[in-house]
Amino acid sequence: MSARRLALFLALSIAGAAASPAGAQERTITSRVVQLFVYSDPPDLTVPWQTQGIEPYGGSGVIIGGNRVLTNAHVVESAVGIEVKRADGSERFPATVKFISHDADLALVEVEDERFFKNTEPVPIGDMPKLQQQVVVYGFPIGGATLSITSGIVSRVEVDYYLQSYRALLSVQIDAAINEGNSGGPVMTDGEIAGIAMQGMDDADNVGYMIPSPVIRHFLEDVGDGRYDGFPRLGIDVQDMESAAQRHAARMGPSQTGALVTRVDYGGPSYGVLKPRDVLLGIDGKAIANDLTVLWPGIGRVDYSLTYQSKQIGDTIAATLLRDGKKLKKTIKLTPHIPLVPGRRSTEWPRYLQFGGLVFQPLTKELIDHPEAVYPDSLSYARVNNLVTRERREIIVIGQVLPHLVNRGYQEWGGETVRLVNGVVPRDLRHLASIVDNARGKWLRVVTGHGEVITLDRDAARRANPEILDDYGIAEDRYLGPGASPSQGRRKRRR
Repeated sequence: MSARRLALFLALSIAGAAASPAGAQERTITSRVVQLFVYSDPPDLTVPWQTQGIEPYGGSGVIIGGNRVLTNAHVVESAVGIEVKRADGSERFPATVKFISHDADLALVEVEDERFFKNTEPVPIGDMPKLQQQVVVYGFPIGGATLSITSGIVSRVEVDYYLQSYRALLSVQIDAAINEGNSGGPVMTDGEIAGIAMQGMDDADNVGYMIPSPVIRHFLEDVGDGRYDGFPRLGIDVQDMESAAQRHAARMGPSQTGALVTRVDYGGPSYGVLKPRDVLLGIDGKAIANDLTVLWPGIGRVDYSLTYQSKQIGDTIAATLLRDGKKLKKTIKLTPHIPLVPGRRSTEWPRYLQFGGLVFQPLTKELIDHPEAVYPDSLSYARVNNLVTRERREIIVIGQVLPHLVNRGYQEWGGETVRLVNGVVPRDLRHLASIVDNARGKWLRVVTGHGEVITLDRDAARRANPEILDDYGIAEDRYLGPGASPSQGRRKRRR
């Protein structure tokens, strides 16, 4: 046996021994832990009519009630083929994604063949783990082909950002590494699911993060009606009230604490209920501290957003606030809401509109963070001016300019934001398509976020469109999202 294989064998043996409070229980669990073999063909965010090509990917999962497999969204996203195998089995079974939550990085996978579930029982969802509680992580990380079992303790509980969605949700840090392949595997306590392995930290040893059971329950309850709605937002920005001068200016009493509302999104759940300069004192009876935390049973102090994220879309919350020195009570209905610059694309495929070689796309944080996408003035929209208004529901950018005679002079203008099109502010991509389709006159003028102007000969650009589509292997000139014609969902891939 080589030195490398011996070291790997000893490491796995030691990890298995450390994680074996009850060997019989673990043998039972192994019949419920699942290895996923995924073939993914993700879209190319910067060339949205193409995909990147098929790549194999591995992950982990666990059998839960209803003959379903629970795993991470990032394990199965953009999957064109999925196979699953039980940890105690040898046969692979085809599977499909039933529901996916990019917000919570969770997905439900279905297996039609009943033989996959023979002689096994689903694993129940347990309680929220406590600090210093021991947990056991099951999965199929890189470094071997068989089930890996490691142990650790809960070291931190807080609202933190999920890499999959850029959303801050309840998260649990454990002192066990979460490596590639571990993703989607169960983290267990007392034979129940305390969480699902989610992500690790590259520059730290033995630091992993899991999606805790309350977030899992929220997802499962949400999809119980056959539709995924997501996690609520209030559609506001707030700042802390740790400044004594700030509290005094807001006419707060000596014992009052809260969060200063700095913006309210048009059309969001709080629109017409809260106003900028309001002080949000509490939600559903939980007082908001000046550092924007609330005291949560079984957890301790945690970000105030948990008060509404624990609810479902369609629920209501009771808000207590201070406005002009007067204490008020308001009810907020948690309606669906998407921020101006969302964390991830909200549809399966990136949306786009191509006209005259200009490729228009809605801005997302995902697109900004793409290694090949540089948008000089988009960060201000994503981080400073991320405010939904009556006039603007999305920020449109020129993702790139496909070189053609009709757009000569603008071929290096990719990455510009769009302020106006023929004098009109585009509310979103559909509105932009309507402006372009219904344009009259000789010119189509696009004013960028920097105030510069792109002028196209409208008729010449329309005549050039078929040639541009053919030259660049584009099936359609647009994909505007759900509700578009079926032909707009097709994709070509160029090699």
